[in-house]
Amino acid sequence: MRGALLVCKKEFLELSKDRRTVFFTFLLPIILYPLLIAMVAGLSRTDEVKRQGRASRVLLVDPGGLLEPLLRAEPESFELVSPPAGDLRRAIRDQRLEMRIQVEPEAPLKLKRQQTFTITAACDPSEDASGLALSRLKRVLEKQNHRWVQERLRQAGASLELDAPSRLETLEMGDLGLKVGRTLGAFLPYLLMLMMFAGSMQHGIYATAGEKERGTLLSLLSTRLPRHQIIWGKLLYVFSVGLMSAIINLLSMGLSIGGAFKGGVAVSGGSLADLASPAVLGLTFLLMVPLGLLFANFIVMMGIRARNSMEAGTSIMPGMVVVMVMAVFSMAPGIEKMPFLPYVPILNVSLAVRKLFSQQGNAFEYGIALAMTLGLAAALTWLSTRLLNRETAVFTL
Repeated sequence: MRGALLVCKKEFLELSKDRRTVFFTFLLPIILYPLLIAMVAGLSRTDEVKRQGRASRVLLVDPGGLLEPLLRAEPESFELVSPPAGDLRRAIRDQRLEMRIQVEPEAPLKLKRQQTFTITAACDPSEDASGLALSRLKRVLEKQNHRWVQERLRQAGASLELDAPSRLETLEMGDLGLKVGRTLGAFLPYLLMLMMFAGSMQHGIYATAGEKERGTLLSLLSTRLPRHQIIWGKLLYVFSVGLMSAIINLLSMGLSIGGAFKGGVAVSGGSLADLASPAVLGLTFLLMVPLGLLFANFIVMMGIRARNSMEAGTSIMPGMVVVMVMAVFSMAPGIEKMPFLPYVPILNVSLAVRKLFSQQGNAFEYGIALAMTLGLAAALTWLSTRLLNRETAVFTL
């Protein structure tokens, strides 16, 4: 094992000489995430304040004049505008107005007859400003509908409580931290896997196919170190870089989110540690160790078989695609209810982490994910060692 540690030390010494790579791998995430997240949070808050403080521009078509007084009574919420030039759909899409409200001409007559009339709202809910206009309209109509019903009951001499047979009172029994934990658990496995694989990929290519191109692999093989210790040393290096990259990115992102949204809905505690117990973080880390080793084995094995760095990158890229697809698939709602998922490699790790953060952890499923990932990592380690022992792995042209 001492030889493997020496090879790993050699790789880290080579890495330390490349200050630019060290900066982009380990230091840039610490600087980049706080800046990006703070900027996005600031822009989001500024846009929300502007949107809430601005009246929604509405084109009102109300022949009976039934709705116009209600909207004009709330100038802070509604601004009645004249018909725009051209197509209405284009005007809403270009944000020249947020909504068109059309009241049927017979509305006043139907109201007197105690009949239901129709109000048509044309908007684009995908746009925040248009969606806000729709919610404001619903609020106004809900209040006015209640007044109309109350007036009808008063005229009929009936109880004013007739339109409300029951009243719902909600007691919040949930935990905001648990809600955030579920949200975090949905995308955290995706981030961890992607960062770990991406962090290992370039360094794995440099330590395998890159060393072939530089001609230093033959010198390393000519030493007295057993070949299996050489491969173990490279695996340890690639695994360590990938794990450190994932942890640094995750911690930087978690602390940045906590600082940017502290006191808001997104993160109530202020940091990642406030959203998950030490046991959850520890169990998550325990799962990431064999998963990182599995990734490192795949990257090293593909890198050794490749003739050059370009071929190594092409061979490893399908692995990145598989990881991305499986991680994104694990974010789908209701995915945890599928009974076969705990037996699917990589996907079961995502599912286990998701349940840990949702405080729905299952010891049996966690054990399966851990054992399966450890078994696959061990099998790939054995294959990688056998591959390096073959001369064709070194002298591939």
